Amino acid sequence: MDNLESLFNKKQYSLIVNLTEESSDPKERILRLASLVILGKDNEALDEIENNQDMYDKNYPYKTMKMHFELLFKHELFDEAKLALKHYQDLPYISQEVEEYLRSIPNQIDDLKNHKDKSIPVDEICNRLESEKDSELLLEALAYIRVYNLNSIIDSLKVLLVRKDVRQDLRAFALFALMEQEYSKEVEYLALNGVTKVIPSSLKTPFENASFLEINKKLDALSNNNITLKETAANLFAAYVINSFPDDSYKSEVNKTAEAILSLAKNYIQEEDDLKSEDVLLLKKKIKQIIEVQ
Repeated sequence: MDNLESLFNKKQYSLIVNLTEESSDPKERILRLASLVILGKDNEALDEIENNQDMYDKNYPYKTMKMHFELLFKHELFDEAKLALKHYQDLPYISQEVEEYLRSIPNQIDDLKNHKDKSIPVDEICNRLESEKDSELLLEALAYIRVYNLNSIIDSLKVLLVRKDVRQDLRAFALFALMEQEYSKEVEYLALNGVTKVIPSSLKTPFENASFLEINKKLDALSNNNITLKETAANLFAAYVINSFPDDSYKSEVNKTAEAILSLAKNYIQEEDDLKSEDVLLLKKKIKQIIEVQ
């Protein structure tokens, strides 16, 4: 168990899922469930709850019901949410916190159903993905990937993935969405180095790489409690790895990448910077170009 918790803290979620497939230990199963949720494997997570409902009810009722309802709401499975609510209400008393949480669920169901009724039509979503240039309207359309059946918008998403007239990060967000949906067919994607062919379900986001956490920790340390500098560096780093995707943005040494990002952040907030290393200065220039690409 200690080993699994260590893996969880290290964000080794896929490994945890593989290791716990046959486990009967409740502590290991709850880590498996949490890992499935984090990985975006929603159908598998729902199956995990259904197949082990009694075990979860006995050992982790509150944690389970929160993840359960979040998954059902995410996919607008409101009838299933009502059935789940009846199930959890019939359990023996757990705590006042649980009682209050369950009392909030009917209102959440109603609010979400009302929101769905006001949703943007699928035709409008497809039109935006294929031709809209306004970034805010495109971001709104991308949020609907979780709302509509993927088959109804996949052709329009494929158009967006190779559009030259939208920001690089928007194309990346569209690809991330297909990865989350575990889309297993090959698609073309306009990356910084040109059009490449990828299979979304076989990719991992750059945020799952161990170097992402390591570099963020170094940025935190190098910021010396300067919150503005820390937040600016973190945002620049995220933009760098998003725009670089699916290329490896961790090719350079971790320390050099952190130093280059921090130096760039100082420039952005107009703080004095004494960076002198030629290697890091060249890396900083490259990162700046990638971050500011349109």
